Amino acid sequence: MNAEKRYLFSNLRILRWMLVIVLCTKTLMAVNYELLTEEFAPFGYTKNGKLTGLSVEVVNEILKKLSYSNKINVRPWARAYRNTLRGPKKILFSMARNSDRENLFKWVGPLVSDRVFFYKRRSSSLSINNLSDAKKVKRILLTREFPEYEYLKKKGFKNLHETVEPKQNFKMLMKGRGELVPMGELAVPQTLKQAGIEAKDIERTSVKLYEVNLYIAFSKDVDDEEIKKWQKALDFVKMQGLYKKILEKYVIK
Repeated sequence: MNAEKRYLFSNLRILRWMLVIVLCTKTLMAVNYELLTEEFAPFGYTKNGKLTGLSVEVVNEILKKLSYSNKINVRPWARAYRNTLRGPKKILFSMARNSDRENLFKWVGPLVSDRVFFYKRRSSSLSINNLSDAKKVKRILLTREFPEYEYLKKKGFKNLHETVEPKQNFKMLMKGRGELVPMGELAVPQTLKQAGIEAKDIERTSVKLYEVNLYIAFSKDVDDEEIKKWQKALDFVKMQGLYKKILEKYVIK
């Protein structure tokens, strides 16, 4: 082998090792982050042993675009929230972005928008037209660490009862252990299905608490450049039309 060929061979070997290092770095970067979500349809839920849902599918498209691992850990919301708050390198979706949380996390999104209403048993004679009426009921059922709790607490509500997971709210509602459940309207159909409750047995009131945008939340230690990469990947998913297809699949008209 002459000197020129040895030089070429040596350079090719160096380039090959550089490529291996780059690919390993990408893989390690993905492994170093813990990606979290909860069981809350239609955003994320287990079906036939596989994690699926509106937000899960969108996030998987982002991970594919970034060539990252798509390992997502399912945790109860309160625990996942606290872990992401503490860090390090935690990513949690889908989280409502509001003024209370704004400076606690870094954000990519929005994934989807939703409207939060009060729901009641259709057989109930209860009539509410505003938040003042809702303050007078005996018990409002809502999930621990969900934004509805802080929202109503700030409004002076003293009749809030926290549960561990969303489907518990409607189960307790149907048993007469509470009068109202605040929830985003996108989540209600699947939550009722998981609770084994017929949709016809639940009625949405006219009282809307607020509209909310759901995001991917990152612990504060995550580098800003990484946040930009995720946002760019999400924007690309939306631009391609993949987002619209996913949304149509899960949003009940």
